[in-house]
Amino acid sequence: MRRFGGVFILLPVVALAEPLVPAEPPTAAPVAASSRRVVTLPEALKLAAENNFDYQAALANAQMVQGQASRVFGAVLPEITAGGQYVYTSAPAVFDLGSIAGINTAIWPDILPQRPLPAGIDARVPIVAANSVYGQVQIQQLLFTPMMFLLPAAKPGVAAAQLGAGEAREQVLLGVARLYLGLQGLQQIEAAAHDAETVALKRERDVMGQVAAGTQGEILLLRAQTETAQARGTLAQLAGTREGLLATLESLVGAAIRPEDTVTGLPNWQPGDEDSKPWEQLYVVKATAKGVEAQEWYVTYDTLQFLPTVVAGAKGNYNSNKGFVGTNWTYDFSIGVQIPLYDRGSRYAAKKEDEAKLRAAKAKLESERAKARSAWVTAKANLAAGEAALKQAEAQAGLAAKAQKQLDAAFQLGLATALELSDIDNKRFFAASQVAQVRAQLEVRKVEMIAAEGRLARAAGLDE
Repeated sequence: MRRFGGVFILLPVVALAEPLVPAEPPTAAPVAASSRRVVTLPEALKLAAENNFDYQAALANAQMVQGQASRVFGAVLPEITAGGQYVYTSAPAVFDLGSIAGINTAIWPDILPQRPLPAGIDARVPIVAANSVYGQVQIQQLLFTPMMFLLPAAKPGVAAAQLGAGEAREQVLLGVARLYLGLQGLQQIEAAAHDAETVALKRERDVMGQVAAGTQGEILLLRAQTETAQARGTLAQLAGTREGLLATLESLVGAAIRPEDTVTGLPNWQPGDEDSKPWEQLYVVKATAKGVEAQEWYVTYDTLQFLPTVVAGAKGNYNSNKGFVGTNWTYDFSIGVQIPLYDRGSRYAAKKEDEAKLRAAKAKLESERAKARSAWVTAKANLAAGEAALKQAEAQAGLAAKAQKQLDAAFQLGLATALELSDIDNKRFFAASQVAQVRAQLEVRKVEMIAAEGRLARAAGLDE
Protein backbone atom coordinates (compact mmCIF):
# COMPACT_ATOMS: atom_id res chain seq x y z
CA MET A 1 0.00 0.00 0.00
CA ARG A 2 1.37 3.39 -1.03
CA ARG A 3 0.12 6.87 -0.18
CA PHE A 4 0.32 9.99 -2.32
CA GLY A 5 -1.59 13.24 -1.91
CA GLY A 6 -3.22 12.05 1.30
CA VAL A 7 -4.77 9.06 -0.54
CA PHE A 8 -3.75 5.48 0.09
CA ILE A 9 -3.58 3.33 -3.05
CA LEU A 10 -3.25 -0.43 -3.06
CA LEU A 11 -0.45 -1.30 -5.43
CA PRO A 12 -0.12 -4.82 -6.90
CA VAL A 13 2.78 -7.02 -5.89
CA VAL A 14 3.95 -8.99 -8.94
CA ALA A 15 5.37 -12.45 -8.44
CA LEU A 16 8.31 -13.02 -10.72
CA ALA A 17 8.47 -16.34 -12.47
CA GLU A 18 11.98 -15.58 -13.76
CA PRO A 19 13.83 -13.46 -11.18
CA LEU A 20 16.88 -12.92 -13.37
CA VAL A 21 14.97 -11.43 -16.32
CA PRO A 22 15.33 -7.64 -16.37
CA ALA A 23 12.21 -5.48 -16.32
CA GLU A 24 10.90 -4.10 -19.61
CA PRO A 25 11.46 -0.43 -20.38
CA PRO A 26 8.78 1.93 -19.04
CA THR A 27 5.59 1.84 -21.10
CA ALA A 28 3.35 4.10 -18.97
CA ALA A 29 1.11 6.65 -20.63
CA PRO A 30 2.61 10.08 -21.22
CA VAL A 31 1.89 12.79 -18.70
CA ALA A 32 -0.58 14.52 -21.06
CA ALA A 33 -2.37 13.40 -24.20
CA SER A 34 -0.73 14.92 -27.27
CA SER A 35 -4.04 15.16 -29.16
CA ARG A 36 -5.30 17.88 -26.82
CA ARG A 37 -4.44 21.53 -27.26
CA VAL A 38 -2.30 23.05 -24.52
CA VAL A 39 -3.87 26.22 -23.09
CA THR A 40 -3.10 28.53 -20.21
CA LEU A 41 -5.47 28.96 -17.30
CA PRO A 42 -6.85 32.33 -18.55
CA GLU A 43 -7.46 30.76 -21.95
CA ALA A 44 -9.31 27.86 -20.36
CA LEU A 45 -11.47 30.27 -18.38
CA LYS A 46 -12.32 32.22 -21.54
CA LEU A 47 -13.35 29.02 -23.29
CA ALA A 48 -15.58 28.13 -20.36
CA ALA A 49 -17.23 31.56 -20.47
CA GLU A 50 -17.95 31.08 -24.17
CA ASN A 51 -19.03 27.44 -24.25
CA ASN A 52 -20.27 26.36 -20.82
CA PHE A 53 -23.93 25.37 -20.99
CA ASP A 54 -24.73 26.23 -17.36
CA TYR A 55 -23.56 29.79 -17.89
CA GLN A 56 -25.41 30.02 -21.19
CA ALA A 57 -28.62 28.95 -19.44
CA ALA A 58 -28.14 31.60 -16.72
CA LEU A 59 -27.45 34.23 -19.38
CA ALA A 60 -30.60 33.26 -21.27
CA ASN A 61 -32.60 33.55 -18.04
CA ALA A 62 -31.28 37.09 -17.55
CA GLN A 63 -32.29 37.97 -21.10
CA MET A 64 -35.75 36.54 -20.45
CA VAL A 65 -36.13 38.78 -17.39
CA GLN A 66 -35.06 41.75 -19.50
CA GLY A 67 -37.74 40.89 -22.05
CA GLN A 68 -40.36 40.70 -19.32
CA ALA A 69 -39.29 44.11 -18.04
CA SER A 70 -39.86 45.63 -21.47
CA ARG A 71 -43.53 44.64 -21.19
CA VAL A 72 -43.74 46.61 -17.95
CA PHE A 73 -42.59 49.78 -19.69
CA GLY A 74 -45.17 49.12 -22.38
CA ALA A 75 -47.90 50.06 -19.89
CA VAL A 76 -47.15 53.77 -20.39
CA LEU A 77 -47.16 53.57 -24.17
CA PRO A 78 -50.34 54.25 -26.20
CA GLU A 79 -52.47 51.45 -27.57
CA ILE A 80 -53.50 51.97 -31.20
CA THR A 81 -55.91 49.68 -33.04
CA ALA A 82 -57.49 49.86 -36.47
CA GLY A 83 -60.24 47.81 -38.05
CA GLY A 84 -62.48 47.68 -41.11
CA GLN A 85 -65.62 45.86 -42.26
CA TYR A 86 -67.54 45.36 -45.46
CA VAL A 87 -71.25 44.53 -45.10
CA TYR A 88 -73.80 43.48 -47.69
CA THR A 89 -77.45 43.41 -46.60
CA SER A 90 -80.56 42.32 -48.49
CA ALA A 91 -82.68 44.83 -46.56
CA PRO A 92 -81.14 48.29 -46.91
CA ALA A 93 -82.55 51.03 -44.66
CA VAL A 94 -83.50 54.31 -46.39
CA PHE A 95 -85.09 57.39 -44.85
CA ASP A 96 -87.52 58.74 -47.55
CA LEU A 97 -88.39 62.39 -46.90
CA GLY A 98 -90.68 62.51 -49.97
CA SER A 99 -92.92 59.75 -48.66
CA ILE A 100 -93.16 61.39 -45.26
CA ALA A 101 -94.10 64.73 -46.83
CA GLY A 102 -96.76 63.04 -48.99
CA ILE A 103 -98.33 61.36 -45.97
CA ASN A 104 -98.47 64.63 -44.08
CA THR A 105 -100.07 66.40 -47.05
CA ALA A 106 -102.67 63.69 -47.35
CA ILE A 107 -103.59 63.99 -43.66
CA TRP A 108 -103.50 67.75 -43.43
CA PRO A 109 -103.99 69.08 -46.94
CA ASP A 110 -104.98 72.52 -45.80
CA ILE A 111 -102.17 72.87 -43.28
CA LEU A 112 -99.36 71.16 -45.16
CA PRO A 113 -99.95 71.65 -48.87
CA GLN A 114 -97.68 69.64 -51.11
CA ARG A 115 -94.49 71.56 -51.98
CA PRO A 116 -91.26 70.43 -53.55
CA LEU A 117 -88.21 69.84 -51.28
CA PRO A 118 -85.64 72.63 -51.17
CA ALA A 119 -82.73 72.40 -53.52
CA GLY A 120 -79.80 70.35 -52.26
CA ILE A 121 -81.86 68.08 -50.05
CA ASP A 122 -82.08 64.48 -51.19
CA ALA A 123 -85.53 63.01 -50.77
CA ARG A 124 -84.02 59.60 -49.96
CA VAL A 125 -81.36 59.42 -47.22
CA PRO A 126 -79.68 55.97 -46.99
CA ILE A 127 -79.17 54.83 -43.41
CA VAL A 128 -77.84 51.37 -44.23
CA ALA A 129 -77.08 50.77 -47.89
CA ALA A 130 -77.06 47.38 -49.51
CA ASN A 131 -73.25 47.61 -49.65
CA SER A 132 -71.61 49.41 -46.74
CA VAL A 133 -68.02 49.95 -45.62
CA TYR A 134 -67.07 50.75 -42.01
CA GLY A 135 -63.67 51.67 -40.58
CA GLN A 136 -62.37 52.62 -37.16
CA VAL A 137 -59.09 53.82 -35.64
CA GLN A 138 -58.85 53.94 -31.85
CA ILE A 139 -56.11 55.29 -29.59
CA GLN A 140 -55.95 54.84 -25.82
CA GLN A 141 -53.34 56.46 -23.63
CA LEU A 142 -52.89 55.76 -19.94
CA LEU A 143 -52.34 59.17 -18.34
CA PHE A 144 -51.89 58.00 -14.78
CA THR A 145 -52.18 54.79 -12.78
CA PRO A 146 -50.66 53.64 -9.46
CA MET A 147 -48.92 50.85 -11.38
CA MET A 148 -46.55 53.47 -12.78
CA PHE A 149 -44.78 53.29 -9.42
CA LEU A 150 -43.74 49.75 -10.36
CA LEU A 151 -41.82 50.95 -13.42
CA PRO A 152 -38.68 51.85 -11.42
CA ALA A 153 -38.67 48.30 -10.00
CA ALA A 154 -38.04 46.85 -13.46
CA LYS A 155 -34.53 48.28 -13.75
CA PRO A 156 -33.08 46.78 -10.53
CA GLY A 157 -34.92 43.55 -11.35
CA VAL A 158 -33.11 43.29 -14.67
CA ALA A 159 -29.82 44.23 -13.00
CA ALA A 160 -30.35 41.50 -10.38
CA ALA A 161 -30.90 38.91 -13.12
CA GLN A 162 -27.77 40.02 -14.96
CA LEU A 163 -25.74 39.89 -11.75
CA GLY A 164 -27.14 36.43 -11.12
CA ALA A 165 -25.77 35.37 -14.50
CA GLY A 166 -22.43 36.88 -13.48
CA GLU A 167 -22.48 34.82 -10.28
CA ALA A 168 -23.18 31.68 -12.32
CA ARG A 169 -20.18 32.51 -14.50
CA GLU A 170 -17.97 33.00 -11.44
CA GLN A 171 -18.93 29.56 -10.11
CA VAL A 172 -18.28 27.95 -13.49
CA LEU A 173 -14.88 29.66 -13.74
CA LEU A 174 -14.01 28.64 -10.18
CA GLY A 175 -14.82 25.01 -10.95
CA VAL A 176 -12.75 25.11 -14.15
CA ALA A 177 -9.79 26.72 -12.35
CA ARG A 178 -9.86 24.11 -9.58
CA LEU A 179 -9.96 21.28 -12.10
CA TYR A 180 -7.25 22.85 -14.29
CA LEU A 181 -4.86 23.38 -11.38
CA GLY A 182 -5.66 19.95 -9.97
CA LEU A 183 -4.68 18.44 -13.31
CA GLN A 184 -1.43 20.38 -13.25
CA GLY A 185 -0.68 18.99 -9.80
CA LEU A 186 -1.52 15.48 -11.02
CA GLN A 187 0.83 15.90 -13.96
CA GLN A 188 3.60 16.86 -11.55
CA ILE A 189 2.87 13.75 -9.49
CA GLU A 190 3.11 11.69 -12.67
CA ALA A 191 6.49 13.25 -13.38
CA ALA A 192 7.61 12.28 -9.88
CA ALA A 193 6.27 8.76 -10.44
CA HIS A 194 8.28 8.53 -13.67
CA ASP A 195 11.38 9.52 -11.69
CA ALA A 196 10.56 6.84 -9.14
CA GLU A 197 10.20 4.27 -11.93
CA THR A 198 13.55 5.31 -13.39
CA VAL A 199 15.24 4.92 -10.00
CA ALA A 200 13.57 1.53 -9.49
CA LEU A 201 14.83 0.34 -12.87
CA LYS A 202 18.36 1.48 -12.00
CA ARG A 203 18.18 -0.36 -8.68
CA GLU A 204 16.97 -3.47 -10.49
CA ARG A 205 19.88 -3.42 -12.93
CA ASP A 206 22.39 -2.87 -10.13
CA VAL A 207 21.00 -5.72 -8.08
CA MET A 208 20.89 -7.98 -11.15
CA GLY A 209 24.58 -7.38 -11.66
CA GLN A 210 25.28 -8.15 -8.01
CA VAL A 211 23.24 -11.36 -8.21
CA ALA A 212 25.10 -12.40 -11.34
CA ALA A 213 28.36 -11.74 -9.51
CA GLY A 214 27.17 -13.82 -6.57
CA THR A 215 27.39 -11.00 -4.03
CA GLN A 216 23.59 -10.76 -3.48
CA GLY A 217 20.74 -13.24 -3.31
CA GLU A 218 17.75 -13.47 -5.60
CA ILE A 219 15.40 -12.20 -2.86
CA LEU A 220 16.96 -8.77 -3.23
CA LEU A 221 16.26 -8.85 -6.99
CA LEU A 222 12.69 -9.87 -6.27
CA ARG A 223 12.31 -6.83 -4.03
CA ALA A 224 13.76 -4.53 -6.73
CA GLN A 225 11.47 -5.90 -9.44
CA THR A 226 8.48 -5.60 -7.11
CA GLU A 227 9.26 -1.92 -6.55
CA THR A 228 9.45 -1.42 -10.32
CA ALA A 229 6.03 -3.03 -10.72
CA GLN A 230 4.67 -0.84 -7.96
CA ALA A 231 5.95 2.30 -9.69
CA ARG A 232 4.35 1.25 -12.95
CA GLY A 233 1.09 0.45 -11.20
CA THR A 234 1.08 3.93 -9.70
CA LEU A 235 1.70 5.44 -13.15
CA ALA A 236 -1.18 3.46 -14.62
CA GLN A 237 -3.58 4.66 -11.91
CA LEU A 238 -2.44 8.25 -12.30
CA ALA A 239 -2.86 8.05 -16.08
CA GLY A 240 -6.42 6.76 -15.70
CA THR A 241 -7.28 9.52 -13.24
CA ARG A 242 -5.75 12.12 -15.53
CA GLU A 243 -7.77 11.02 -18.55
CA GLY A 244 -10.98 11.14 -16.55
CA LEU A 245 -10.25 14.66 -15.30
CA LEU A 246 -9.32 15.82 -18.81
CA ALA A 247 -12.68 14.56 -20.07
CA THR A 248 -14.43 16.49 -17.29
CA LEU A 249 -12.46 19.62 -18.16
CA GLU A 250 -13.46 19.23 -21.80
CA SER A 251 -17.14 19.04 -20.84
CA LEU A 252 -16.83 22.29 -18.90
CA VAL A 253 -14.96 24.33 -21.50
CA GLY A 254 -16.39 22.74 -24.65
CA ALA A 255 -13.01 21.98 -26.22
CA ALA A 256 -10.34 19.27 -26.13
CA ILE A 257 -7.63 20.97 -24.06
CA ARG A 258 -5.01 20.10 -21.50
CA PRO A 259 -3.14 22.27 -18.97
CA GLU A 260 0.43 23.39 -19.21
CA ASP A 261 2.97 21.01 -17.72
CA THR A 262 4.14 23.35 -14.97
CA VAL A 263 1.82 24.62 -12.27
CA THR A 264 0.63 28.11 -13.18
CA GLY A 265 -2.05 30.45 -11.93
CA LEU A 266 -3.55 33.82 -12.71
CA PRO A 267 -0.81 36.46 -13.10
CA ASN A 268 -0.72 40.01 -11.76
CA TRP A 269 -3.06 39.57 -8.85
CA GLN A 270 -2.95 40.93 -5.32
CA PRO A 271 -5.56 40.31 -2.59
CA GLY A 272 -7.69 43.23 -1.46
CA ASP A 273 -7.57 44.94 1.89
CA GLU A 274 -10.20 44.10 4.51
CA ASP A 275 -10.97 47.79 5.13
CA SER A 276 -12.17 48.13 1.52
CA LYS A 277 -14.67 45.26 2.02
CA PRO A 278 -13.83 43.46 -1.21
CA TRP A 279 -16.51 40.83 -0.56
CA GLU A 280 -19.12 43.50 -1.30
CA GLN A 281 -18.15 43.13 -4.98
CA LEU A 282 -19.45 39.58 -5.15
CA TYR A 283 -22.15 39.19 -7.77
CA VAL A 284 -24.47 37.43 -5.34
CA VAL A 285 -24.23 40.31 -2.85
CA LYS A 286 -24.86 42.96 -5.49
CA ALA A 287 -27.73 40.94 -6.98
CA THR A 288 -29.37 40.60 -3.56
CA ALA A 289 -29.02 44.36 -3.00
CA LYS A 290 -30.78 45.00 -6.31
CA GLY A 291 -33.54 42.65 -5.20
CA VAL A 292 -34.06 44.74 -2.07
CA GLU A 293 -34.26 47.89 -4.17
CA ALA A 294 -36.90 46.35 -6.42
CA GLN A 295 -38.95 45.11 -3.46
CA GLU A 296 -39.01 48.61 -1.94
CA TRP A 297 -40.84 49.86 -5.03
CA TYR A 298 -43.50 47.18 -4.58
CA VAL A 299 -44.20 48.49 -1.09
CA THR A 300 -44.45 52.02 -2.49
CA TYR A 301 -46.96 50.80 -5.09
CA ASP A 302 -49.06 49.08 -2.44
CA THR A 303 -49.15 52.29 -0.41
CA LEU A 304 -50.39 54.40 -3.37
CA GLN A 305 -52.95 52.01 -4.81
CA PHE A 306 -55.77 54.32 -3.63
CA LEU A 307 -54.90 56.82 -6.39
CA PRO A 308 -57.20 56.96 -9.44
CA THR A 309 -56.47 55.63 -12.89
CA VAL A 310 -56.90 58.16 -15.71
CA VAL A 311 -57.24 57.04 -19.33
CA ALA A 312 -57.62 59.20 -22.43
CA GLY A 313 -59.11 57.82 -25.63
CA ALA A 314 -59.63 58.99 -29.20
CA LYS A 315 -61.62 57.18 -31.86
CA GLY A 316 -61.98 57.95 -35.54
CA ASN A 317 -64.81 56.38 -37.61
CA TYR A 318 -65.52 55.95 -41.30
CA ASN A 319 -69.02 55.06 -42.56
CA SER A 320 -69.84 54.81 -46.23
CA ASN A 321 -73.42 55.79 -45.31
CA LYS A 322 -73.51 59.48 -44.49
CA GLY A 323 -76.99 59.24 -43.00
CA PHE A 324 -78.19 62.35 -41.13
CA VAL A 325 -74.60 63.30 -40.20
CA GLY A 326 -73.82 64.35 -43.71
CA THR A 327 -70.20 63.11 -43.62
CA ASN A 328 -68.42 59.83 -43.86
CA TRP A 329 -65.80 60.72 -41.21
CA THR A 330 -66.41 61.26 -37.48
CA TYR A 331 -64.24 61.18 -34.37
CA ASP A 332 -64.73 61.07 -30.59
CA PHE A 333 -62.47 62.02 -27.68
CA SER A 334 -62.91 60.87 -24.09
CA ILE A 335 -61.23 60.91 -20.69
CA GLY A 336 -62.09 58.23 -18.17
CA VAL A 337 -61.34 58.16 -14.44
CA GLN A 338 -61.54 55.09 -12.21
CA ILE A 339 -61.26 55.57 -8.46
CA PRO A 340 -60.78 52.49 -6.26
CA LEU A 341 -62.95 52.86 -3.19
CA TYR A 342 -62.77 49.40 -1.65
CA ASP A 343 -61.39 46.18 -3.11
CA ARG A 344 -62.32 43.77 -0.30
CA GLY A 345 -59.09 44.61 1.48
CA SER A 346 -56.84 43.02 -1.14
CA ARG A 347 -54.46 45.98 -1.39
CA TYR A 348 -53.97 46.05 2.38
CA ALA A 349 -53.16 42.37 2.38
CA ALA A 350 -50.78 42.85 -0.57
CA LYS A 351 -49.00 45.65 1.27
CA LYS A 352 -48.44 43.51 4.37
CA GLU A 353 -47.19 40.67 2.20
CA ASP A 354 -44.77 42.90 0.29
CA GLU A 355 -43.52 44.49 3.51
CA ALA A 356 -42.75 41.02 4.82
CA LYS A 357 -40.96 40.19 1.56
CA LEU A 358 -38.93 43.39 1.93
CA ARG A 359 -37.86 42.44 5.44
CA ALA A 360 -36.91 38.98 4.18
CA ALA A 361 -34.93 40.48 1.30
CA LYS A 362 -33.02 42.78 3.66
CA ALA A 363 -32.29 39.87 5.99
CA LYS A 364 -31.07 37.81 3.03
CA LEU A 365 -28.81 40.68 1.97
CA GLU A 366 -27.19 40.84 5.39
CA SER A 367 -26.84 37.05 5.38
CA GLU A 368 -25.13 37.10 1.99
CA ARG A 369 -22.79 39.82 3.18
CA ALA A 370 -21.89 37.82 6.26
CA LYS A 371 -21.32 34.67 4.20
CA ALA A 372 -19.21 36.59 1.69
CA ARG A 373 -17.05 38.10 4.43
CA SER A 374 -16.65 34.71 6.09
CA ALA A 375 -15.62 33.15 2.77
CA TRP A 376 -13.12 35.96 2.17
CA VAL A 377 -11.55 35.60 5.63
CA THR A 378 -11.38 31.82 5.20
CA ALA A 379 -9.82 32.14 1.74
CA LYS A 380 -7.21 34.56 3.05
CA ALA A 381 -6.32 32.24 5.94
CA ASN A 382 -6.12 29.25 3.59
CA LEU A 383 -3.85 31.23 1.27
CA ALA A 384 -1.44 32.01 4.08
CA ALA A 385 -1.49 28.39 5.23
CA GLY A 386 -0.87 27.19 1.66
CA GLU A 387 2.18 29.41 1.31
CA ALA A 388 3.63 28.03 4.56
CA ALA A 389 2.83 24.45 3.52
CA LEU A 390 4.62 24.91 0.19
CA LYS A 391 7.81 26.13 1.90
CA GLN A 392 7.73 23.16 4.24
CA ALA A 393 7.07 20.66 1.43
CA GLU A 394 9.90 22.08 -0.69
CA ALA A 395 12.28 21.81 2.26
CA GLN A 396 11.27 18.19 2.87
CA ALA A 397 11.66 17.35 -0.83
CA GLY A 398 15.14 18.86 -0.89
CA LEU A 399 16.12 16.92 2.22
CA ALA A 400 14.74 13.68 0.78
CA ALA A 401 16.67 14.17 -2.48
CA LYS A 402 19.96 14.72 -0.62
CA ALA A 403 19.34 11.75 1.66
CA GLN A 404 18.61 9.53 -1.36
CA LYS A 405 21.91 10.45 -3.02
CA GLN A 406 23.86 9.83 0.19
CA LEU A 407 22.16 6.51 0.86
CA ASP A 408 22.67 5.39 -2.73
CA ALA A 409 26.39 6.04 -2.40
CA ALA A 410 26.46 4.16 0.89
CA PHE A 411 24.62 1.23 -0.71
CA GLN A 412 27.19 1.05 -3.49
CA LEU A 413 29.88 0.73 -0.78
CA GLY A 414 27.88 -1.88 1.10
CA LEU A 415 27.17 0.44 4.03
CA ALA A 416 23.37 0.49 3.58
CA THR A 417 20.77 -2.19 3.11
CA ALA A 418 18.32 -2.57 0.24
CA LEU A 419 15.44 -2.02 2.66
CA GLU A 420 16.89 1.36 3.66
CA LEU A 421 17.34 2.24 0.02
CA SER A 422 13.74 1.27 -0.80
CA ASP A 423 12.50 3.35 2.11
CA ILE A 424 14.37 6.48 1.05
CA ASP A 425 13.16 6.05 -2.54
CA ASN A 426 9.57 6.01 -1.32
CA LYS A 427 10.18 9.03 0.89
CA ARG A 428 11.60 11.00 -2.01
CA PHE A 429 8.63 10.12 -4.21
CA PHE A 430 6.22 11.12 -1.47
CA ALA A 431 8.07 14.38 -0.91
CA ALA A 432 8.11 15.24 -4.61
CA SER A 433 4.42 14.36 -4.92
CA GLN A 434 3.62 16.47 -1.88
CA VAL A 435 5.41 19.47 -3.39
CA ALA A 436 3.42 19.10 -6.60
CA GLN A 437 0.13 18.81 -4.76
CA VAL A 438 0.84 21.67 -2.35
CA ARG A 439 1.97 23.96 -5.18
CA ALA A 440 -1.20 23.23 -7.15
CA GLN A 441 -3.29 23.63 -4.02
CA LEU A 442 -1.69 27.00 -3.32
CA GLU A 443 -2.71 28.22 -6.78
CA VAL A 444 -6.22 26.94 -6.08
CA ARG A 445 -6.24 28.97 -2.86
CA LYS A 446 -5.24 32.04 -4.84
CA VAL A 447 -8.08 31.47 -7.28
CA GLU A 448 -10.50 30.99 -4.39
CA MET A 449 -9.27 34.27 -2.92
CA ILE A 450 -9.94 36.03 -6.21
CA ALA A 451 -13.39 34.45 -6.39
CA ALA A 452 -14.10 35.54 -2.80
CA GLU A 453 -13.60 39.12 -4.01
CA GLY A 454 -15.80 38.67 -7.11
CA ARG A 455 -12.86 39.32 -9.44
CA LEU A 456 -12.31 35.95 -11.08
CA ALA A 457 -13.78 36.93 -14.45
CA ARG A 458 -11.82 40.18 -14.49
CA ALA A 459 -8.62 38.42 -13.48
CA ALA A 460 -9.11 36.10 -16.44
CA GLY A 461 -9.48 39.09 -18.77
CA LEU A 462 -13.24 38.67 -19.35
CA ASP A 463 -15.60 41.58 -19.84
CA GLU A 464 -18.36 42.30 -17.34
